[in-house]
Amino acid sequence: MSAADKWKKVRTTTTYKGFVTIDRVTYEEPNGTVTDWDVIAGRDSAATLAFTPSASHVVLFEQFRVGPEKALLELPGGYLNSNEQPVDAALRELREETGYHSESAFYAGSEWWAANSSRRKHLVIVANASEEFEATWDEFESGYVRLLPVSELMDFLVSGELTDAGLACRGMAALARSNPDNQVLADLRDHVRKLLVAP
Repeated sequence: MSAADKWKKVRTTTTYKGFVTIDRVTYEEPNGTVTDWDVIAGRDSAATLAFTPSASHVVLFEQFRVGPEKALLELPGGYLNSNEQPVDAALRELREETGYHSESAFYAGSEWWAANSSRRKHLVIVANASEEFEATWDEFESGYVRLLPVSELMDFLVSGELTDAGLACRGMAALARSNPDNQVLADLRDHVRKLLVAP
């Protein structure tokens, strides 16, 4: 029996529905205590770690974020639409936010958004991303497309200034351990392996 088998869900009530949804979930714990928990619910999200040709740069999107009250450089990404697959969502968000596109995509898996969330964050890593479209932001988006030299990527990931740094690092590790079925992604995998072990 796992630890989860000993917890009994009593009820779920949505307490807030806005840009995020907050559910109040009531559990009976293993010792019989009944407790309430706030859970961030809603749609999964997908982000893209996009490498330009020759893996010289990564494509980032700079936008103001209300939590830290500052502009952050982030992986392009957003929510999955209804019945949308993570790879399709990630590539759509990359195109909409930055105008960049790629035909070479590696699905690097997903992770929990947080310990108090039922949402998952998916990551797609792409090679040879190039600017092919006009960015098409929705009414709540504005910002700047930034190209970060790959030589600065690892320092940036460990700086604590990227909201999806853990997602990007885990995804790069997944790519480094993979056996891609095409040469473009195999070449990017080899480049990422060097990034992960470089001093």
